Amino acid sequence: MRVLLVEDHPDVRLLFEQVIGARGHEVTACADGESAWEAYGKRSYELVLLDWELRGGGMDGLQLCRRIRSGPGGDRCVIVMITGHDSPESLRAALQAGVNDYLAKPVGVEFLRLRLTIAEQWVESVRRRFAAEDQAQALQSQLADHGKFHDLIGRSPSMVVLYEEIQQIAAVDATVLIEGETGTGKELVARAIHLSSRRAPHTFLAVNCAGFTDSILGSQLFGHKKGAFTGAIDNQEGVFEAAQGGTIFLDEIGDISPAVQTSLLRVLQEREVTRLGESKPRKVDVRVVVATHHNLVEDVEKGTFRRDLLYRIKVARLQLSPLRERPTDIPLLVHAFLGQFRSVMEKPVLHVSPEALQVLTSYSWPGNVRELKSAVESALIHCKGTVVRPEDLPPEIRSPQPQATYVPLQRQDERTRMLGALQQTGGNRSEAARLLGMSRRTFYRRLAEYDVAASAEPGAESFL
Repeated sequence: MRVLLVEDHPDVRLLFEQVIGARGHEVTACADGESAWEAYGKRSYELVLLDWELRGGGMDGLQLCRRIRSGPGGDRCVIVMITGHDSPESLRAALQAGVNDYLAKPVGVEFLRLRLTIAEQWVESVRRRFAAEDQAQALQSQLADHGKFHDLIGRSPSMVVLYEEIQQIAAVDATVLIEGETGTGKELVARAIHLSSRRAPHTFLAVNCAGFTDSILGSQLFGHKKGAFTGAIDNQEGVFEAAQGGTIFLDEIGDISPAVQTSLLRVLQEREVTRLGESKPRKVDVRVVVATHHNLVEDVEKGTFRRDLLYRIKVARLQLSPLRERPTDIPLLVHAFLGQFRSVMEKPVLHVSPEALQVLTSYSWPGNVRELKSAVESALIHCKGTVVRPEDLPPEIRSPQPQATYVPLQRQDERTRMLGALQQTGGNRSEAARLLGMSRRTFYRRLAEYDVAASAEPGAESFL
């Protein structure tokens, strides 16, 4: 560490300089307050060791201490006062001036070594604290400097390209297909498209299409007439009418039934909806953005998704990168999530330590941004101080299992991802469904479709 030694007695100064230098530290030795202040102005010091009574100048040790504390970087150094004033009043004045510790004269060599050990620990603590603060400030600057686009966060090349594509797509009214793994932020992208378009002043509505019966989903999308089905006690408009002039986001479009696919295709072609139980169509003016986490082309080949509907929804297409392919964005996301949860929880957690951030950056994130957000929230719950440490992170993040590594969506099919999720969760189907962002009903249906129980994959029999 860099040490500023201020001592007017030449023999004492030489002794201190030798003891401190022998411990491997860089020492700048001064005989008076004025030269010490000049030296401090030229570079930063982590430890300042100064005598209270300095002869030959107009500034004593206490005055120099006050100057250092009030100057640039004054809170980043440890100050130890060497003093013969050991009265309570003198010590109180020293503490008020910003002294961290003091050495009572005369100071023996062994005692000096002991107190230097304490000072070194203090300096290391200050280093860690300000390393976290500096990191947070740098991340905040990055967020301000094109690191955020609406609610999307990231400065990686893939995110920069995504922001450009969103602005290009937003300028036209084409239907958009967003593809990507679960948890990559497809709804945020859809919302960014809406907010960047001429439709921004109007309504944005999101519907998750997974896990609904045909009648319920059809009612949500297109509305219904009173008495159209059991429970339809009133006339009800659907989201296509409710979002008039705005944007509709249909998530998990690959999970809708053939019957609902047919109705949706008609809406996209004719720009009109017919409520369940009615025969008269109603004109609608909405932009449709859809999303899926699996391969619709494969679904078309399997006969579970209409080819003409696929052509209709993929006029504009966006592919979202998984988080593991853009690790440089993880610190920015962590910083943003920390700010969100800190205000909600009203906890004095200020930063994430560099060590914890390294753990987060090294993890593969099979659940992508959604999993990262959950991990940060969990860390804040368990954090007992003002800085998140590695031990505050969820155990599966600190010690990930080898099978947690996922292959990008484009290089694997849905069945492989489902098997991987089951393997990662020890065969727990509910947890596997949650990890993939599927409803339990959809997950179980897919298991049956892929005949997972009869698979020859090693260990597949234990999944069911």
